[in-house]
Formats: sequence, C-alpha cells, structure tokens
Amino acid sequence: MVETNAETRKVNRMQQQQKKKKLHKILAVLLIIVCVIAAIVIVAALFSSDGYKDEKSFKAYASSFFKEIDEPKGVGSAKEVVEYGTPLSTAMEYPVVGQEVTDTYINGIVKDLRTQFAEAHKKATDKDKIAMLMDYDTYKSDLGAVGVVFSQEQRAEKERQMQTVSSNVYTYNFSSATGRPLTAIQIFNPGYRSFCSQYFNKYFQDKYKDRLVKGYEKALADSEENFNKFVLTDSGVKFYFDAGSVINAEEGSISAEISYKDLKGTIREQIATRAIDPSKPMVALTYDDGPLPKSSNRILDCLQKYGVVATFFELGQNVSMYPEVVKREAELGMEVGSHSWSHPNLKKLSDKKVKEQIDKTNEALKKACGQTSSVFRPPYGNSSKAVEKYAKAPIILWSVDTLDWKSRKAKSVIKVVKGVKNLDGRVILMHSIYDSTAEATEKLVPWLLESGYQLVTVSELLQYKYNETPKNGKLYGYGYFYLNK
Repeated sequence: MVETNAETRKVNRMQQQQKKKKLHKILAVLLIIVCVIAAIVIVAALFSSDGYKDEKSFKAYASSFFKEIDEPKGVGSAKEVVEYGTPLSTAMEYPVVGQEVTDTYINGIVKDLRTQFAEAHKKATDKDKIAMLMDYDTYKSDLGAVGVVFSQEQRAEKERQMQTVSSNVYTYNFSSATGRPLTAIQIFNPGYRSFCSQYFNKYFQDKYKDRLVKGYEKALADSEENFNKFVLTDSGVKFYFDAGSVINAEEGSISAEISYKDLKGTIREQIATRAIDPSKPMVALTYDDGPLPKSSNRILDCLQKYGVVATFFELGQNVSMYPEVVKREAELGMEVGSHSWSHPNLKKLSDKKVKEQIDKTNEALKKACGQTSSVFRPPYGNSSKAVEKYAKAPIILWSVDTLDWKSRKAKSVIKVVKGVKNLDGRVILMHSIYDSTAEATEKLVPWLLESGYQLVTVSELLQYKYNETPKNGKLYGYGYFYLNK
C-alpha cells in the first residue's frame, strides 16, 4: 500500500512537470506571436499609407499612393516629384508628353500648384504634417487635342492618421499642332453650356436620383461658372464635377462623358487655332528696325515653335530688300507694322516728308505681304501732328524698354524683362536686327508662357486687355500700357 501511494505521487509529479513544460511552450509561442505582431504594427506604422515620419517613410507613402491609382496613361511618360519637408511635403506625378510647348505649360501648371499649396499653408508649424498628393490621366482626341487631368489631394495628420482634407480636379486641353492650351471657345460652338445643362440634368436624375445633394441644380445650370472642367477623349468629351457639387462629397469628384455623336452641332468640327482669354494676363512683344534675315528668322522660328505671336515694326528700306521675311511674318499670323522708311526723327521733317516716309513703307509692305501696316511706331518714339494725320494706323509706343540696342547682350535683355514685377498689359520694346535679341527671345518666350502670360499682338492687347478698338491716328503713348494706372 505504501509503495502504491509512492508510485501515485511520482506519476502526479511527472504529469505536473509535463503540464508546466507544455505551458512554457505555449507561453513561448504566444510571446513569439506577440513579438511578430508588434513588429508588423511598427513596420506598418512606418511604411503604410496611413502616415510617415521622415523622408524615407514619406517616399514609401508616396509610392503607395501612386500604386493605388496606377493605371496606363494614354500619352507620354510619367515624371515624379517627391519632396519631404516639415510641415509640408509633396508627391506629384505629371506627364511629359514630348511636345515642348505643351511640356512647358505643364511645368508652369505644376509650379503654380506647388506655390498655391505653400501659400495656403504658410501659417502651418513644425507640429503640423500636411501633404499634397497628385496623379494624372491623359487622353488623345482625333480632333487634334491632348487632354490632361490632374487629381490632387491634400492630407493632414489627425489623431496620428493622415486624413484627406480637400480634393480637386484640374483639366487642360492642348493643341496637338501647336502645343498651346485650348479654351472652350476654340472647342465648342456658342451655347454649349445650355446643351450641357439639359443633358446632365437628365443624366444625373436618371443615374443618381437618390444620391443628389440639395442645390445640385446650381452646378448644372447654364452659367459661365459651370462645365469648364473637361477633356477631349477618343470617343467624346469627359466633364468633371467637384466633390459635393452634384452627389455626396464622400464619393469625391465625378466625371461623365458625352459622345461626339450627341455633341454634333455643339462641338466645332475643327478646333480653332488661337483664342485669347481676357481674364488672364497677356503681354505684347514688339520688334523694331527689321527685317534682317538671320536674326529676324531666328526670332520667327522661336515664335512659331511655341505657337505665339508678336508685332514687328519694319523699316520700309529693309522690307524692300528682304520681302520674303515680311511675307513669312504675315503667314505666321504676326502683326506687321511700319516704323517709317529710313528711321528719321519725324518731328524734324516737313509734313510732306512725313507722309512720304509712311506711304513709301506701306507700298513696300503691300508688295511684300499683300497688306499695309496695321500699326505704326515712330522712330525714337517721336510723334507729331503730321504723324497722327498721315499714319493711317494706331500709333504705338511701349511700356518696357529692354535697351537691347545698347547692351547687345541677351542676359541684359532678359534681366530687364524679368525685373518687371507685373507684365500684364505691357508692351515690350526690342529690335529684330540683333542676334542677342533673338537669343533673349528664345529664353523669354518659354519663361513668359510658364509664368502664365498670353503672348498677343499690340492690337489684340488693346482690344482684349484695355477694351479699346484701335483707332487710326491715335497715339498710345508711354503711359498708356500700364494696368491700374
């Protein structure tokens, strides 16, 4: 009996030891699982799309964002800009379409969006964490257009999570021929908003009847504020509507396409080549004393490349020697003006001689390009009653003098132009007979476009910026071409 009890106790001890070993194994496994989970949580916190803490993790955060919406792009290749900062960071993907003029405009758009982002959050502190994220889509149309859509989000850290605080869609259409931006006026016939209003009211009522927000009718009204966000695709025109304007904001911005078949009569059969937006900044480049084949053609090459225009005030004696240059100016849509026959000080001439200088130049212009001067600029800016009487054209001076004739250096010309704080409404004076001016033009034109300026002729500037129909014999002097004067 004693032996039996001893054996029983021995068995019990062995069983208890086995239980302890088993429990230790279970605890060890649980500890390993906890450690693995903790490691996963830490890694996720560092590298998931929920946030970032430094440059390395922001790059991973940006990469995650781009992968979320990684879709084939229709035109060109993608370029990424990822910049970490405190408190502001940016991750932007935008297209390089391979058309230099278009790419110049796109670079300007990206630059503007970054500036706006920084300006909107200039009061942010180092304790804040704010990111701008942007992706894009591209489209190509048989009508001769490339469409670009930028989808932008701004996110801010709240409760240790990055949350979307705003989202925007920006749309642009560019001419495949010139590379320049296209406006609604160039694409649609008058009254297109009325058609869109009727079409989309029915479309959204049929498709989103139970999800329409209160007051959605305002976003679909026949108004200049509406139907401005669109791109041309291979099958129709895709319109975009801001988040919360038509359906619930939580669903973000939405798009809907109208086929070219349905748009017949509303969309132009052929896109207009040029259009001027009076609400946007514009500047007029002007060139005196030409033409001279080498430098004048170099300037024209640049203007043609970027699909822009300028005004040339030519000397009649040079026109008679190089008529082919003047003909090219007219064919490219440049404004061709007179600068007298031989560049005298017209104030010192008799009325008869003034008339002769003007008439003789007009005859040479007519012979070279089939038209007389549409504008006149007196040499040295010296006008007179006789000039006003015989000019038969508006008399145009300038508001920015580059002094290119004096410096003969491209850098000096560029410095003068870039030194003017606001060029909107200005007339810039240069001379087309200097290689240095041609070189400066090649740098200034893309810079002006990137800065948001439309390049127009002097007559267009008067009409669209100053609401003035150019008047023959009227002097538009030094003090005229300034806004808010």
